[in-house]
Order: sequence, then structure tokens, then C-alpha cells
Amino acid sequence: MVTYERVAMAVHVIAALDAPASPQACLAKARETLQDTPGVLDEAVAVLQKEGFQADEHVVKALRLMQLGEWIHLKDLNSGAIFLNREGTEAYCAVGLTQQPSAIIGSRGFLVETALCPFAGRILCDGVFIPQAQLGPNIWSECQQRYLSLKAAGRLHRSPATVPAWDQAHSQPTED
Repeated sequence: MVTYERVAMAVHVIAALDAPASPQACLAKARETLQDTPGVLDEAVAVLQKEGFQADEHVVKALRLMQLGEWIHLKDLNSGAIFLNREGTEAYCAVGLTQQPSAIIGSRGFLVETALCPFAGRILCDGVFIPQAQLGPNIWSECQQRYLSLKAAGRLHRSPATVPAWDQAHSQPTED
């Protein structure tokens, strides 16, 4: 089956990107390319299929719906990591691709560039973080209060089905 990492490598080949300095840099550049040029995903899948790799439709769909941006990583819970969008209008409980975000970036309170996407009925964080800033205690407290307010208002998304952008994308007809 085709994995996220294998698709990223195919994107590098198709987009003729410079060799990455690290696997994390490869994934970061590939997801940026996918965000900027969505059609490259179909090309990458075609290249992989020619090489004998079967494209996992769930991985491809997750990559199509990926939301790359700046997120506030507030904290990790047993059920997943809490992210706020930069505007503070939505909160997400996301599971890590391989581990909790705090194991990668620190315990809490970071503005990071990362990607969230729907996968297997959960909201998934791709585990690649480009740190932008660490939140000071006062800003962290404000974000925590915002999270609690969003949670009380039903705007903490634990499932892709409740995320407006993914819900709209899911209801759009797809071309086969």
C-alpha cells in the first residue's frame, strides 16, 4: 500500500524539487506542493502505480482534504492533541500520525505549521511541525479559555464529519 511518505517522495520527483535535507523537510515540502498544486497528487499516484505500488484510496482522499496551515497546538489529551485554527474560531482534537505532538514539539503552547486531515473517521495530524512561535503563559491562558468556550459551543471537532470544510468537500461530487 502507498503511504504518506511514499506519496511525498513521488511528489518530489514529479515537481523536480531539490533533494530534501531530512525526511521531515521532504514531507514538509511535499505537502506544501500538494497544497499549492493539487493536481500533482494524481500524477504522483500514477507514477507509483506504474512502479507497482497500489494507491490506498483512504490515504489519497486524506491528502486531497489536507488542511495545511498555522495551528495553535494547545495541549495533548489522552484522546488526541488540541489544535486551534489561527483565527481561534474552531478547535480540533487530532491524533498523531505516529505519536502525540508533544513528543515532537514540546508539551504545549506552540504556533506551528502542520497539516490536519480526515483519516479513518478521525482527524489526523501529519506529525510534521514547523515551529513558528512558543506561546507565553498569558497567551496560552487566553487560548485555553478560547478552547473551553469553543468546546462549550460545540465547535471542538473530534470527527471529520463535524468539520465544515471537510463536510462540504465530502458532499461535493467527485470526478472518476
